[in-house]
Amino acid sequence: MPGSPVSAEAFATAVERVAAHKNRTVVVKLGGSAMEDPAATEACLKSVATLNRFGVPLVLVHGGGKPIDRAMAEAGLVPKKVAGRRYTDDATLEIVVRVLHEINANLVRGLEELGIVTEGVDSALIGQKLTLGGPAGHPIDLGHVGSVTKVEITHLPEEGDERQVAVVPSLALDVDGKWLNVNADTAAAAVAGAYQVDKAIFLTDTPGVLRDRHDPKSLFPKLTQAECRELIASGVIDGGMVPKVEACFEALEAGAKSALILDGRVPFSLLDVFLHDTFTGTEITR
Repeated sequence: MPGSPVSAEAFATAVERVAAHKNRTVVVKLGGSAMEDPAATEACLKSVATLNRFGVPLVLVHGGGKPIDRAMAEAGLVPKKVAGRRYTDDATLEIVVRVLHEINANLVRGLEELGIVTEGVDSALIGQKLTLGGPAGHPIDLGHVGSVTKVEITHLPEEGDERQVAVVPSLALDVDGKWLNVNADTAAAAVAGAYQVDKAIFLTDTPGVLRDRHDPKSLFPKLTQAECRELIASGVIDGGMVPKVEACFEALEAGAKSALILDGRVPFSLLDVFLHDTFTGTEITR
C-alpha cells in the first residue's frame, strides 16, 4: 500500500539492485499512448528521477501520437497513414513539431520539479527523408518523414560528473536544418544504438508481446530475435506490435544489450525492471 513502511532489509536490497546499474546508460521510450494517463506519466518521471539519483545515465525519447491526432482534429486535419506511418505534409509537420515541443517542455518541467538536472534536446537527431519501396519498385512518398542517420547528445557526462537526463522528441533535422517527423520507436532505437546502451526500454500501451492479444496472461517474458521473427511469420506478432518489435531489433543490432517492451500505463513499471529479477513485460535479446 502507498505509505506503507519499508523494512531496512528491503530498502538495502533495493538500493543495491539499482546501484548495480550505475554508469550503464539506459534509453527509455515514452509513447504517446503511455502518456495518456497523468498518474502513469508522473510515476515514469519519478522512476527516471530515482534512477538518475543512483547514477544511471538516462535518455528519455518521446513521441506524441494521440496528442498530435487531437491537435490535427482541432485544426480540421484528418490523419493519414501510409505503410503504417503518419503521412506528414506541411500542415501536419507544423502541428507535429509544435505538439512534440510542448510535450518535451512538460516532461522537462516535470523532472525539474523532482529536482533533476534536465535538458530538452530537440536537435539531438540528424536525419534524412525516409522513402519506402512500393509496388514495382516505385518509392512510397511519406512527406516530411525521416530516418535517423546520426545522434548528437553532447552533454552526457563522463563517469563521476553530474548527470543530466536528456529528453529527446522524435524529430530530426535534415542537412538543410528542416524538421523531419520520425517514428518514436525508431528514434529510441537509434539513440540506444549510438550509446551502446545496457537497456532500451519501450513503454507502450500493451503488457508486452502476447501469444493471444486478448489474454494478458499469455505474455512472453523473454524472446530471442529468432523467436520473434517466427512469431511475426506465423501472425502471432502482428499489427502495431510489429514495428515495436522491429525497433527492438534495431536497438539490439546497433549495440544495445537488451530491449524491453513494458506497459507504460502501469505506474512504476519502469522502476520495477531494476528492482526484481522478474517483471511484467517482454525482454528481447539477440
